[in-house]
Amino acid sequence: MRRHPTAWTVALFLFLTLAVVPQANAQKAPSPIGTLEDLEAAHRGTKGEVHIGSVMTLTYSANTVEAEPRYFPALIELSKALKAPQREHYQIVLRGYSDISGDFYVNQRLSRQRAAYLGNLLVHHPSMSLDQKRILVEGLGEKNPIAPNTTAEGRRQNRRVEIHLYGAVAKEGKQSALAAAPLPSPQKAEAPPEAPAKQALSIDAQQPPVPASAAAGTTADAAGTENVPLSLLDAIRYGLEGNQDIQVVSYTPKQAEEELADAESVYDPEFFADSRFRRDPNLQSSITRIVMEDDGLFTTGIRKPLSTGGSITGAVEARYGDLLNSEIDRTYKYTFAPLLEVRQPLLKNIGAREEKTAIKIANFQLDISEEEFREKTIEIANRISRAYWQLYLLRQFVAIDRQNFEMAEEVYRRERVRVTEGLSQPLDVERARSNAQSRQSNLFQSRQRLEVATDRLKLLMNWSDLNIDSEVAIVPTETPQTAPQDIAEEAAIEKALQNRPELRKADQQVEIRKVEESLARHRRLPTLDLYGRYAASGYGNEFTDAYHDTAFNQENYWAVGMNFAYPIGNRSAEAKSRLKVFERQQSEAQVDRIRNRIKQDVKEVLLAIAFARGEIEANQAARESAVKVVDGEFVRFEIGQTTNEELLRAQDLLATASRNYARAVVEYNIAKAELSRAQGVLPEGVSIEDVSR
Repeated sequence: MRRHPTAWTVALFLFLTLAVVPQANAQKAPSPIGTLEDLEAAHRGTKGEVHIGSVMTLTYSANTVEAEPRYFPALIELSKALKAPQREHYQIVLRGYSDISGDFYVNQRLSRQRAAYLGNLLVHHPSMSLDQKRILVEGLGEKNPIAPNTTAEGRRQNRRVEIHLYGAVAKEGKQSALAAAPLPSPQKAEAPPEAPAKQALSIDAQQPPVPASAAAGTTADAAGTENVPLSLLDAIRYGLEGNQDIQVVSYTPKQAEEELADAESVYDPEFFADSRFRRDPNLQSSITRIVMEDDGLFTTGIRKPLSTGGSITGAVEARYGDLLNSEIDRTYKYTFAPLLEVRQPLLKNIGAREEKTAIKIANFQLDISEEEFREKTIEIANRISRAYWQLYLLRQFVAIDRQNFEMAEEVYRRERVRVTEGLSQPLDVERARSNAQSRQSNLFQSRQRLEVATDRLKLLMNWSDLNIDSEVAIVPTETPQTAPQDIAEEAAIEKALQNRPELRKADQQVEIRKVEESLARHRRLPTLDLYGRYAASGYGNEFTDAYHDTAFNQENYWAVGMNFAYPIGNRSAEAKSRLKVFERQQSEAQVDRIRNRIKQDVKEVLLAIAFARGEIEANQAARESAVKVVDGEFVRFEIGQTTNEELLRAQDLLATASRNYARAVVEYNIAKAELSRAQGVLPEGVSIEDVSR
């Protein structure tokens, strides 16, 4: 029998209408604006402050705190509506919830962090920009489930944040903002937390992304701790700026500069003044009485050391002399005499060997102090690099242990369901529970070690924003290098021999010993000094008469002399000369020893780099195999071919392999940082001029 085509068309239309349209309606979430308007209509006419209701609910994946981007359009639409004049007085309460998986207190904290993250999103997102004072966050944990926690879908629905509104609803066409009584001051929304890693056990070069809503480049983790993203280069720069060891050693070059200035000051002119007065008996001036004689002297002038080792002095002498109770009277009581004096060594210290040697040694000491500062700077930069990568490694360990713990909890959850269905034994449940608790303990230990490593890096940096007293957490953002690098051993050693500060210091010490040896040989000479003095004198009964009487004539005073001295045997000078020879030879031997140690150091670092690179390849292969084993054991566990014992063991092996791979990657990057230290250079991008002193 033939059917009319119209009947087939009507039947197909009815089928599609009944099958497709209900599903589309079921997937479409209600608009928050429509919900808000419906709630306002229900409360319109109610006087005073009321709980308007929940206008929107956001659900979350397990162990996440970030709002999914699919909610952003609705949140932007809701934010615009809440900024309307008739709603600007509404208080916004964000209530976070969790499922019952995991620890009760962890769930409580996680639910609060979801609400806190959403609060910061509503405040800081440029298209939302709600007033922070309007927002209150609450974390209610496992309370008030809206679906059974026995299914994955039910747990997903319970992991949620509800947006509730409180306020006085305005009448139609009127505003009630001024009449509305404000709610208690809301709690400040916390910084958006860092999203936990969602992937299986792995070691990734990239760190978790930093939320765009974070202010001043910081985020917050699930515990509410503020996070500071930090690159390796910034860590080194901040550390070189604030490290206390560098601050201490930075005074050494300054001290050496002052010691050099002190040594060079030996040639500075010297102003001097000397005066004396005395009264003594003069028994030669009388035979009948005791005559007292007054004698006074004042000398002033300038003395200038010369580069020849001698000195030249220009001075003025004024002398007074008189007899008291004498039978005679002196014709000249005052003497005025400008004078010139020259002293010059002819053997020992000729050419100012003592002074010039002291200046040379001060210059060498200044160079040594600069190398000491550079050595300390390189050391601190290397220690910061090592601490940075250790922190990176421990953060990876925390992520690995957390994921391993979550996998054990999932096995435990499945076993609790399977035992009720008769598919598992109580022993399987206890084994899964024990393993989960053991992994949770490992996670706690990893977090503790992470905090210690964070404090260690803070102490090394001692930066104003990241010192040992700060409560922020450091999030390394540097991507570790894993690519192999060919390094020529001979070139690396040659670079080290040119730049290592300790070798440069040793070379300077050799130069110091050489000039000391030369001076010690010179000191064996006898002392032979030449002395000359000439004064143009004037005499008078008054000082003015003596001053005007000053002239170059035969009455002027002059003197010439020599001074000679030589120790018999001269054993002290000879012994000191031989001592300086031995000290110079010792310093040269020290240079040879340092050069060999530098060569050995560079070779060991290059071996460490090669070994770490091999470890990366081996552990990467082991980790890939462990992933396949876990996948296979999970399939066997699901179909009932094995108990959870083999699955848990495979998961532990995967965690171990992931840890070993992470450790190999970090050791490779630490070894490369060690190569910079072994070659006596700062990391690329950092120069000694950048270090404040």
